Amino acid sequence: MKTFTSLAMSLAWIAASGASAHSQTAPATGAIDTVPPGTVLETPFAFVSGTLTLPGTLTLPARPQRQIPVALIVAGSGPTDRNGNSAGALRAQNNSNLYAILAWQLANAGIASLRYDKRVIGDNLQKIDVARTSIDDFIADAIAGARILFTDKRFSKVIMIGHSEGAELVLQAANRGAPVAGIVMLSGAGRPIMTVLREQLSKQLPPAELVKWDSASARYLRGEDPGDVHPGLRSLLLPANRLFMQTWAKYDPVAEIKRVKVPVLIVQGGLDIQVTEADARALKAADPAAQIVVIPAANHVFRAAASTDRMLQLRLYTDPTIPIVPELTPAIVDWVKKLK
Repeated sequence: MKTFTSLAMSLAWIAASGASAHSQTAPATGAIDTVPPGTVLETPFAFVSGTLTLPGTLTLPARPQRQIPVALIVAGSGPTDRNGNSAGALRAQNNSNLYAILAWQLANAGIASLRYDKRVIGDNLQKIDVARTSIDDFIADAIAGARILFTDKRFSKVIMIGHSEGAELVLQAANRGAPVAGIVMLSGAGRPIMTVLREQLSKQLPPAELVKWDSASARYLRGEDPGDVHPGLRSLLLPANRLFMQTWAKYDPVAEIKRVKVPVLIVQGGLDIQVTEADARALKAADPAAQIVVIPAANHVFRAAASTDRMLQLRLYTDPTIPIVPELTPAIVDWVKKLK
């Protein structure tokens, strides 16, 4: 069976590896995933969202000052944990440790952060009804995290940093009242998800299979049986994920960013094979006040790539020892320092 590389496939949502709750528990992780440098202090930090308690990690400078900024790091699509790594079988496709590394670098620059496990990770997966879960639940989680940080007297201001799907979540969270001084959109789409997904698949499917996908995905979103589709794409059309995909498909990033009332930083890699510089430019055009930073050599997980060849980029998603591009953290830090 052909393996497809795409935003919704490589980092697919909860049922993508078989809809088994037990199969999504993350395996034991090595030191690169769990041991921060000695220059930072990490402690467990959980917060309540609805009926769930979402576990996370609070990262501070080893000698924190009072009233420092704090960032809520919101993960991208898929069963992605607080460190930016996929759970279960998908770990082999996404083990970048991006969010942990970013948190450590931010702490070294005097910015605290909280990164948390999504509601589809670990024990919380047993407590939710996947078929009744929508993108609104993930937005509510981000808002709850921002609110708890806002009440913490250790922090001067709250920002949200969202990566990939997380970039969409923080934008919507800000528009729904999250108490934030600004948002950072890393590798965020500038078009609806089904448009982005179709573009990705068009580069990998023969024309006849793409026509099948168009028909099947339209039926799926209408609540009908999707019918015939390439076997490698069936996990994108599972009944358990229908409500989530229906609500995600309604999200229009350009319309949403036009409504935003807080400062926005858009950061995009020039060699990203999942979303493109054109997406970032579309977001910037819709919000002229936003700041945009394009890092020419960066890919979707902000590793330096040599090209947009999908196979050549594979290791950049799976080797957490590869450093993130040096431009990423300073761009965020400089922007945060200018926020009121």
